[in-house]
Order: sequence, then structure tokens, then C-alpha cells
Amino acid sequence: MRLAAVARPNWTARAPRSAGDARALRVRPLAVSAAVCDALAHGAAIVRAEHRYGASLALPGTDDAVFMSTPGRGLLPAHIVVCARDLDRILEATQSDGAATANPGEELSLHFDIQGVRVFLPRLAPHPAEMRAGRTRANVTAAAHWLRAYPAPLGLGATAAQLLAPSGRWRNYLLAIQHDQRQAESVFRALVGRGAGSTPAGDDFLIGILAHAWVTQGREAAAVATLRSLAAELPSLTTTVGASYLRAAARGEFGSHLIAWVRGLPRVSPQRGLELARRAAAHGATSGYDTLVGFVAAAEAADANTRLN
Repeated sequence: MRLAAVARPNWTARAPRSAGDARALRVRPLAVSAAVCDALAHGAAIVRAEHRYGASLALPGTDDAVFMSTPGRGLLPAHIVVCARDLDRILEATQSDGAATANPGEELSLHFDIQGVRVFLPRLAPHPAEMRAGRTRANVTAAAHWLRAYPAPLGLGATAAQLLAPSGRWRNYLLAIQHDQRQAESVFRALVGRGAGSTPAGDDFLIGILAHAWVTQGREAAAVATLRSLAAELPSLTTTVGASYLRAAARGEFGSHLIAWVRGLPRVSPQRGLELARRAAAHGATSGYDTLVGFVAAAEAADANTRLN
């Protein structure tokens, strides 16, 4: 996922300042994801990067990159939702605090009061029968046609039509990893960290593959098992944000726009399905497109494998 004005894409959390410190703010969020609840109980957050719609935070007790935004921006696996007034207050204090860049360790600390706050879990559940339904196939086919018509190169340097070509190397990769974890590991190593952005395009493509694996096979899918086996290596293979999203995908947790599209596949009309696909694709610069292409490529490879067998 590419986010504007990314600063320090890899970081380590430092000891937070106390809530009474002059450079500490106390904030009551509107909602938090389950993935960050425990980390918030361990201490204060530090702003590490400002983005167009919010900021990325570092928290003690977790290696995950935590996104903070106002409502209506979609929900990510590690996410804190705050009101617009609080976000403006936080960003203003961060911008006026020269210590945030001049003296590492002296940054503004954010203390979140989460007592009684709504907790959300953006997770996909396995529904293999629904994924084989005729309406699901129709919606995936509609999305594939729409993606193939998109003319610009995506984050991996190729167009969607090239990435989805039936005789292309990406299809061959996906055919290889459907049930073979050894080949899956080789493909994953080639993709993790590939491309630019706070989450490289290769990570986004893999997240789409993993979403398809979760909804069709669950945690026992070869792709999911492969990613779990690489979990300890992710920090050295990709960015902090990329590693965070891949770890979440290994747990079946994804962005809410992608989840809305996937959940709608067996239920909505192709017209509505395309509306949801466009909303998911709009996430980031090319991140949403890369993720959708990964899902569609995995779905088409699975169909091809079925026909071969």
C-alpha cells in the first residue's frame, strides 16, 4: 500500500513518556482493531509518519505498524479510529514538536483511553462452498475483465492484463503454489518486498492471494502455511508496514474494502460487485489494484487447476 509522505518506513518503538509530560496527549478513540488492543494497554504510541488521511504509529509491545485515521477511510487490521478534531490536534502537536525528528526518543507520546471503546476484527472466514457458487464466478469474471482493461502498469511493473495472462509466468507461479508448499516458499521469497511503497507491490499481490486462500481453504491452505513459516524473516524481507500486513493476512485479517468485495462475491449482482471492486482498488496508489489482481489471479489459477485435475 503506497501512502503519501512516508517517513521512516522501518522503526523501533522507544520507551514512551508519561501521560503527564508536556509532550504527551491523551486521546479517546472511536474504535480500535483487536490486533492493537493489547499493545495499547502496554503504553503510549509515537507518531512515525503522517499520511494524506492520517498517520502511522509505533506502539510498545508490537512490531505491527498501526494506522490512525478518521472514520470513513476503511479499516485495516492494525487501526485506530479517532474523530477529526483529535486527529488535527495530534498532527498539529506533532508538526510543532521539533523533537520528533531532531531528538529521537523525545517524540510526542499518545496515550489512548480504550475503556469501553468499540473493538473490530476485519477477518475473512472460510466459505469454500460459496466461493464455488455461480454468482461468485460471475463476479470474479467481471472483476477480471475490468482489471484487464486497466491500461496503466501496476506496482509490479506490468499491466493487470499481463499479470493475469493465462500463459504468463504469474499464472505458472500460482499453479505451482496451489498445493506445493516448497514451491510456494520460492514464489513468496521472490515477491515479498518487491516494488516501491510503504507496502511493496509484491506484498499487495500476495495479500490478494492470501485472501483467496483464506476464503476457499482457511488456515490450512498452502499459501497461508507458507507465509506462517516465513513470519520470522519478514522484517528482513520487506518494510515494517508490509511485514505487518502480511502477518495479519496469515491470521485471516485484511482491509475492510477488500473484505466487503470478497464477502459480496456470492451475494451481489455483477454491477454491485464492480462497485465494490472499484472501491477496493482505490486504496493507495496502486495497492488496491495489486491486491485485487492477486485475488483474481489466484481464483483463475484455482479454476485452471480444477480443470486439469
